[in-house]
Amino acid sequence: MATADLSTADRTEFDGEPAGLGPLLNSMLAPLASLKLTVALFAMAIFIILAGTLAQVEKDIWQVIDEYFRNRWFAWIDFRLFLPPSFWGALFGTAPPQIPGGFYFPSGWLIGAAMALNLLAAHLVRFKVQARGWRLVSGLLVTLAGGALTTLVILSANNAEGLQGEPWVSYDTLWRIFLGGLAATAIASIVGCARTTLGSLNWWLTAACSVLLTAVLVYLVWRGADSRLSDSAMRILWQLTQGGLAGLVLLAGCILVFKQRGGIVLLHAGIGLMMFGELLVGKTAVEAQLQMQEGETVNFVQDIRTVELAVVDRSDPQHDVVTAIPRQLLLDSLERKQPIADDRLPFRVRVDKFYQNSSVRRVKPDDQNPADSGMGKEWLAENVRPGSGTDTSSKVDLSACYVTLLPKESDAPLGTHLLGILFSSQNVSDPVQVGDRTYELSLRFQRTYKPYKFQLIDVRKDDYLGTDTPRNYSSDVRLVDETRQVDRTLRIWMNNPLRFAGETFYQSGYHVDPQTQIEGTTLQVVTNSGWMIPYVSCMLVTVGLLAHFSITLLRFLRRTETSLTKEIVTERTDAATQALSWALPGVAGVLAVICVVQAAMPPRVAENEFDLYTFGKLPLIAEGRAKPLDTLARSSLLAISSRQTYQDANEKTQPAIRWLLDVMARPEQAFNHRVFRIENLDVQELVGLERRERFRYAPAEFLPKLDKLTEQAAKAHELDAANVGVFDKKVLELEKKIGILDLLLQSFNPPNIRPESARTDLMEAIERQRALTRRHPPLTVPPVSDTGEWETFAAAWTKNLVKTTFMEQSPDEPTEAMTRILVAYAKQDAKEFNTEVGKYRDWLAEHSPPDLDSARTDFEVFFNHFQPFTIAQILYVAAFAFAACGWLGWARPFNRAALAVALVAFGVHCFALVARMYISGRPPVTNLYSSAVFIGWGCAALGLLFNLFYRNGVGTVVAVAAGYLTLGVADFLSADGDTFIVLQAVLDTQFWLATHVTCITFGYATTYLAGLLGMLYVLRGVCTPSLTADAGRDLYRMIYGTLCFSIFFSFVGTVLGGLWADDSWGRFWGWDPKENGALIIVLWNALALHARWGGMVKERGLALLAIAGNIAVTWSWFGVNELGIGLHSYGFREGMVQLVMSIAAISLAAIGVGLIPRRYWWSDRVAVG
Repeated sequence: MATADLSTADRTEFDGEPAGLGPLLNSMLAPLASLKLTVALFAMAIFIILAGTLAQVEKDIWQVIDEYFRNRWFAWIDFRLFLPPSFWGALFGTAPPQIPGGFYFPSGWLIGAAMALNLLAAHLVRFKVQARGWRLVSGLLVTLAGGALTTLVILSANNAEGLQGEPWVSYDTLWRIFLGGLAATAIASIVGCARTTLGSLNWWLTAACSVLLTAVLVYLVWRGADSRLSDSAMRILWQLTQGGLAGLVLLAGCILVFKQRGGIVLLHAGIGLMMFGELLVGKTAVEAQLQMQEGETVNFVQDIRTVELAVVDRSDPQHDVVTAIPRQLLLDSLERKQPIADDRLPFRVRVDKFYQNSSVRRVKPDDQNPADSGMGKEWLAENVRPGSGTDTSSKVDLSACYVTLLPKESDAPLGTHLLGILFSSQNVSDPVQVGDRTYELSLRFQRTYKPYKFQLIDVRKDDYLGTDTPRNYSSDVRLVDETRQVDRTLRIWMNNPLRFAGETFYQSGYHVDPQTQIEGTTLQVVTNSGWMIPYVSCMLVTVGLLAHFSITLLRFLRRTETSLTKEIVTERTDAATQALSWALPGVAGVLAVICVVQAAMPPRVAENEFDLYTFGKLPLIAEGRAKPLDTLARSSLLAISSRQTYQDANEKTQPAIRWLLDVMARPEQAFNHRVFRIENLDVQELVGLERRERFRYAPAEFLPKLDKLTEQAAKAHELDAANVGVFDKKVLELEKKIGILDLLLQSFNPPNIRPESARTDLMEAIERQRALTRRHPPLTVPPVSDTGEWETFAAAWTKNLVKTTFMEQSPDEPTEAMTRILVAYAKQDAKEFNTEVGKYRDWLAEHSPPDLDSARTDFEVFFNHFQPFTIAQILYVAAFAFAACGWLGWARPFNRAALAVALVAFGVHCFALVARMYISGRPPVTNLYSSAVFIGWGCAALGLLFNLFYRNGVGTVVAVAAGYLTLGVADFLSADGDTFIVLQAVLDTQFWLATHVTCITFGYATTYLAGLLGMLYVLRGVCTPSLTADAGRDLYRMIYGTLCFSIFFSFVGTVLGGLWADDSWGRFWGWDPKENGALIIVLWNALALHARWGGMVKERGLALLAIAGNIAVTWSWFGVNELGIGLHSYGFREGMVQLVMSIAAISLAAIGVGLIPRRYWWSDRVAVG
């Protein structure tokens, strides 16, 4: 744990002797170098980032960047920003009040400049050069070498004259080097463990590291070539390795010059380099797009953020002459009401109207049409609100304008034209005749012509099976640049850009022309000479943080080892007490294990019972992945009923798979099951229902009035999102639930083919099945050949009917097998049902259908049955109960019992986490649900780790509390159904999921844990007499150590996220709301630590700052999602705003309690008394 003894830590982190600049200069720089100024600047940065995030609700992100972040001086902040409509509407059901006015606040760049000056002044005043003689000379030389290496790495990343080639070390060699480094680290850990005193803290930690490193190494070696990262991931690893090598050289130099402060100097240098990178990007980076269709050759890029009016002369057969009027000149002409005149133009252009965003419609007879020429005679443009962050469709403004063309010699109009992006995007322009020449007039996105040409050979959109969710986009292009003698055929795909001539080309999108059905691609084109800076600065800060906190950790371990040894020597207990202190935890642990084993046992099935457990293992394809029927049943029933079980007519609890079987084979019975949760009284009245306990209703009860629901849902769909009330939301919610049931019925129930109209019924059934595919139904029947496709049971049954009846062919075995199973269930013949299920599973094992891993789907059924997260929650509660008993007496036995049960619960938690990774084939965090699971795991792991250093039971309490609460949040997030969702194309990357997402989520966990410890500090102090001086000091150290972990993982995770963005669309930091939320966490943790290092807060102050960190994490984790803006906007669900506000309210209440003067705290009154 990166913590330190409090008697020295407050004075040694940043204070010390002046750096030797002289008393006068030191006194002048002292205010600028103040840590109080540092903390104030952190707070100001957090505020401007929050304001800029909220402003994106109404403004385009680029406007926000210019006004809030990259403004040189001050930003104007409206008061109404702090009442976002989505939050206000969720809490109060109305539009937020419009509060007029606002205030000026320093912009992001101004605050950044002040931070840079503060950092520079602090190093000049506080950081003393501690080396002398040859050590100083050596340190300076090594530092200069590191600086040169850093510069070389950054500059070598750009090849202005051609394609960026492969690294001088092959990816295979680089992977072997990585494995060698991992092996060397594992061996060093083992040797260190052998040289450490057996049973000491250092021994336990070193042994754990040795086991972990060895296990990872053995796994990677065992998998062989399959374990090697993809070329895309190896490219990132190579870029980070270069930055890491530069960081290690610089660290060596800094340690020689500054000794123990070398790590701090290096991490500050990395921060400074990153800030310089942001300035460089803001000043020099250029973004554009390159769009083309298959077969098309393009030699220009376009900026979709602005437009130009193009006048094209095609009279020369060799080349076109293009004269472009930029947007600003058009706006100036409109404002001054003066025509634009230029010698390069064949006429003058007067702008009559300009719409930043528009829609067009056909001209009606009674319209007053401003245009009298060209397309404007048939089409009319209407002004539309410019795009903002709240738009869920395309955020590109489709500008339009009315222009009047005037001859150069007179004011007699040549005509008034309607020009717009909607026309130019379809290559439609207005012809204008001037003399003997014809010019083409269009309003288009601003273009920049290039010396190279791209030809799109082929573009692909790879979807997940059975869906239209893209898994990958890729473009095969031919690149020709005669000036550089380049003619290459290349492939660009998601997360694998092409770097050429100082520009980077990213696969951005895919489109199909609605008229010609020709496929097209969109490439993001970015010119950024400093793209390598974030990679290098990330590694500089990482190396610096590791070096600094490692020194602090070693110091802490030595002191803790000494104090624990003294405790053991002073403890003397009799034999009976000693036996009790171990007997109780032993019994508790054994009972916990027994509970786990019993829960994991598969259900026993009598001979005359349906083996629903085995039937649930049958596979299908749904929502893009192979899953068992059991998962489909549970997720569907959970979405409809908010539960995974239901009660039958006899009030007996039944599993979801039985309900699904009834839907498949006995729909008339399924319609009588009370599985629909309808809690809204107005909706109940709408569909003719009476209020009932638990709000569960059968479809047969409300289907007679389904037409009323359909009518009301149609009205709700027509409403603007801001005007949808609670009643409308509940109507749409019920409509969605009915849609789930209807999709299952349509997928599993064969059509009714009447003998007298067989051909007509069959054609209608086939048409219905084609329409059903657009709803992405569950595909239950596997193909019988490698080239076949999965089908719904209804479609496969119909296909079999055609084959056997009209084509006299043999039926497909999977369809026949599923038919026999359902027929047996419909007859309620359990023996035949079980037999047919077994036969079908044998067929699946023999034929191994494509896209199916039977071992995983079988394990998923066990996982569903086991419900390990629920078991872990129960055990966490039991562990907390033991700990609470220890507060009343017999502290040691009960604390040990709590620890024993908590360890069993944590083991189950670990198993569940690994099980989810196995089922999904992904790293631990892929969506909001899995992030909650991982955060709980991280909090529990660190809390239990505290027991190695502190024997007060606090670690166990916070571990089980955090584990239980976060698993409760995960349960709340699982209410929408299946939690193993497939990933969008840009997210489908194992490397970034394993690094950025895991790291940032662990940063969430540590920040939450620090906040929980802060709450414990306040509650123990105010509400109990137990917060003694020693107890308070221990909690203080726990909070500080956790914050050190948090600043490391939050910073590294946030920067890695920026690198992922740079690798995906060329923008390391785009000021997206999710990115801003992560940055707020980093800044808040930095604020808390610097306030502690500067002596501005002590025990209570640090605890209160840690509690406030809960608000920052909750905002980043959930809050920004509810704004409905940004590239990372996801995870919307009812009740989320209330959850965010509840956590914020609880945290603020705890802070308020903590601000009560200490003389009124119970613990302080007892201490004084």
